[in-house]
Amino acid sequence: MNDRLSIGECARRAGLSVSALRFYGDRGLLPPAEVDPDTGYRIYGEQEVAVAVASRDLRRLDMPPAGVAAYLAAAPAQRQALLDAHLAGLEHRLQDARVVAHGLRPTTEECPMAMTVPAPAFVTALDQVLPAAGSDPERPILQCVLIKAREGSLRLVATDAHRLAVRDLAPAGPGGAFRGLVPAATLRRWRAEVPDRGEVTVTVEGPDVVVRAGGLERRARHVTAEFPDYEPILAAERTARAAVVDRAALLAAFERLAAAGAGAVLLHAWPGGITLVRHAERAELPARYDGPDAHVALDPAYAVDALRAAVGPEVVLEIADPLAHVVVRSADDGTATTLLMPVRLPALAS
Repeated sequence: MNDRLSIGECARRAGLSVSALRFYGDRGLLPPAEVDPDTGYRIYGEQEVAVAVASRDLRRLDMPPAGVAAYLAAAPAQRQALLDAHLAGLEHRLQDARVVAHGLRPTTEECPMAMTVPAPAFVTALDQVLPAAGSDPERPILQCVLIKAREGSLRLVATDAHRLAVRDLAPAGPGGAFRGLVPAATLRRWRAEVPDRGEVTVTVEGPDVVVRAGGLERRARHVTAEFPDYEPILAAERTARAAVVDRAALLAAFERLAAAGAGAVLLHAWPGGITLVRHAERAELPARYDGPDAHVALDPAYAVDALRAAVGPEVVLEIADPLAHVVVRSADDGTATTLLMPVRLPALAS
C-alpha cells in the first residue's frame, strides 16, 4: 500500500472533503507528513489518515476544534475522560433542548407539572446540595436551591459562589417540566419531616413549589429571581486529570486538617497518590492517578462537605490547574457532582 498519499487520496480514505482536510491542517489538527518543497503539495501517510478519521468522528460529535486538539494531544489513557466530559455536556444541552421543545409542542392535554422520585433518593439529594447553599444576606438568591424538572431528571442545585452542588434524580414515572426556587432554610425544615420510605412528588402549583410524601404536604412560595447560570460551567471544555481516592480516608484527612485551624489546604496529585499539606500538617494517601504532578489549594471545610455528600467507597477528583475548579464526584455514581472553587495559592502563606 502506498504510504505517500496526496491530499485527495487522504481525504477519500478518511471520508472527508479536501476542503475539510485543509481546514484541519490550517487549524493545526492535521498537519501533513511533509510538504513538497518544489510544488507545495501536501503529502500524507497512514498515521495522518488515522488522525483524520478520529477528527472526523469527533466533529460528528459536535466537539469544537479546541476539544479535538486536546483529545488528539492527550495520552490514550486520558482520552476516555475527555470524551466522557464532552458527552456529558452534550447530554445537558440535549435535556435543555427537550424542555424547550416540549414547551413549543402543541398539545390538547395539559401535562402535569410534577415529578415523582424515590423518597430515600430525595432525602439524600437534600443532604448533598444543602451544604453548598449560601448564607450571605446580601446575596439572597444564593440562599435558595434550584429544583428543576426536565425529561428524565429531577435536578437540585445549590451554590454559594465558592462551590456548586448538583444532584440528578431519576423519576419513578413520566412528569412535566418545571423549575422553582426554594429557600434552603425551608428545605432544611422539610428534610426533617419527609419520610425516608416510599415516594416524593414535587410539583409547581401556581406560585407554590409543593412537596408531597404519603400524607405529608409542604408548600413554599417560589422565589421570583434568576438563579445563576451554572450549566456552562458543567458543560465547559477543559483538560482535567482524574484521581480516584478512598473516600473515607480522604474525608478523615481533610477533617483532621480542617480541625487544626484556619487556612487553605494544598492538594498535590502525583502518579500513584495525593498529598494534602496545610502549614506543618501533612497527609499522604494512595490514589489511582497517572497524570503529571498537579496542585490546587482548597478550603478544607468545603472539601469535607463535598466528601460527606458523595456516596460509595471511592471518589473521583478532577483537577485541571491551580486556578480552575475541582470536580468531586462518586466513582460509581455520576448523578452527584460538587465543584469546589480554588483558593489562590498566596493564601497558603498566611
